[in-house]
Amino acid sequence: MQSFYYDLHIHTGLSPCADNDMTPNDIVGMAILGGLDVIAVTDHNTIGNAAAVIKAAAVAEKQHGKSLLVLPGIEVSTAEEVHVICLFPNIDEAEAFDANLSSFYSLIPNREDIFGSQIIFDENDKIINNVERMLIAPTGISFDNLYDLTIEHNGVFIPAHIDRDSFSVISNLGFLPPHLKINTVEISQKGAEKGIGKSLVKNNSDINTIISSDAHQLWAINDKKHFFSLPELSADVVIDFLR
Repeated sequence: MQSFYYDLHIHTGLSPCADNDMTPNDIVGMAILGGLDVIAVTDHNTIGNAAAVIKAAAVAEKQHGKSLLVLPGIEVSTAEEVHVICLFPNIDEAEAFDANLSSFYSLIPNREDIFGSQIIFDENDKIINNVERMLIAPTGISFDNLYDLTIEHNGVFIPAHIDRDSFSVISNLGFLPPHLKINTVEISQKGAEKGIGKSLVKNNSDINTIISSDAHQLWAINDKKHFFSLPELSADVVIDFLR
C-alpha cells in the first residue's frame, strides 16, 4: 500500500464564490507545488471546467514530469439544500451525469455584481464562456434521487462538510439516511481541527471520512496534509475506495 495525498473539493473560477485566478493551470500548478497526488474539480452544479483542468494536468506532466490525477466532479446542491460532492472515474461519465442533471438546474440568472462571475476556461486558461444561470442556486433533485443518479453513472456520492451548520446533510436532514449505501463523508477543515467530525458518524464506524479544502482561492488548496493508502493511484481505484 502507498500513501497518496489528496484534495477532493476544489472550485474553479466557474463557481461564482471563487476567485477568478482559480484557473486550470493555476490550480494544477498549486496542487503540484503542494505535493498533492490527486485532486477533484467540484464546481457548484456544473462540470464545465473539469475537462480543462484534466487537460492542463496532462500538459504539466509532459512538461515537468510530475503526474497529478484529476477527478471530474460536481458539488451539487439538492432540493433540500444539502451539498453533495459527486465524483466520477472519467470525464465521459461526469458529462453524462451533468446532462441528466441539467433538467433539475435552476434557471435563475446570476447576479454577477453580487455573487461574482462564472467563467469557463480552456486548458490554456483562456476565457471561452460565462455561465448565465446562478450556479449556487439549489437544484430540484432530491438527496435520494441524486444518490441514484450518481451511482447510475459509476460515481461516488459524498455528503459535503457534514459538520457545518448549513448546507450539510446533518444540519438540513438531521441524520445520514440509513437506507442509502453511503461509504464516505467529508468533514471540513475546521471541523477536523475541532475534532467534531468523527462524532457525527460514530454509529457508522465503517464510513470513510475525508478532509478537503473546499478551496475557492489558490492559497486555500491543501498541501500534503491528508492522504489515503491505496495499492496504486488511478481514477478507478480512488473511486472504488471511496465508494
